[in-house]
Amino acid sequence: MTRAELKTEAKNQLRHNWGWAVLVTLIFTVVYIIFLVPSVNRSLQTTNGVNDVMGGASIVSILAPNGWARAFGEDVLDILSGFFFVSFPLVFLHFIHGEKMGYIKGLFAVFTDGRFIPEFLNYFLSYIFQWLWTLLLIIPGIVKSYSYALTPYIVNDMVASGKEVHATTAITASRQLMKGHKWELFVLDLSFIPWYLLGIITLGIGYLWLVPYISTTKANFYRNLAGDQFSN
Repeated sequence: MTRAELKTEAKNQLRHNWGWAVLVTLIFTVVYIIFLVPSVNRSLQTTNGVNDVMGGASIVSILAPNGWARAFGEDVLDILSGFFFVSFPLVFLHFIHGEKMGYIKGLFAVFTDGRFIPEFLNYFLSYIFQWLWTLLLIIPGIVKSYSYALTPYIVNDMVASGKEVHATTAITASRQLMKGHKWELFVLDLSFIPWYLLGIITLGIGYLWLVPYISTTKANFYRNLAGDQFSN
């Protein structure tokens, strides 16, 4: 399917389901805001913590493990909160197959139906891999983010079909599946820029419609690319 066809398909799927999609997005947005403020504070604390450790007058202060623990310990919470929102794309993957998850079930989709451990392991390692690539340069990190972009969807399919999923199973599968298709997904993301601008003009209210539109389109992108190879 072309980019235009993927977006048209998404709009057709959402046509009589906007109420559900907007409410799902609103619920996730409220929870995100609850996580966001503490996350910003933790990021600032981490930066200050690193400065405190590196600014120590002695080599002992730099090597002291408790200093680095204070600096980076809170980042674990950031990773966990990021993992929590993996539920959102999964909700819309199920949606394009005709299943509208209940609001509470959707909020915790990544934790249910046996998905938690394989999703978390693959999410955590993809997070680490992207972070390491970003240390080299920003561009390699962005490229790798597109290589791993389909990881949650693949885990979902494999778990649903009863397949065993190891810590890097879906990461590797996503990387292979995205060979020659990273640019397609990148351009697809760029095509939503006018809609993002419209969302800004509406003081963010438009995002309640834009985000499910994007999520449905990306779920279709995955299904079009992967077919049923991970669910058989």
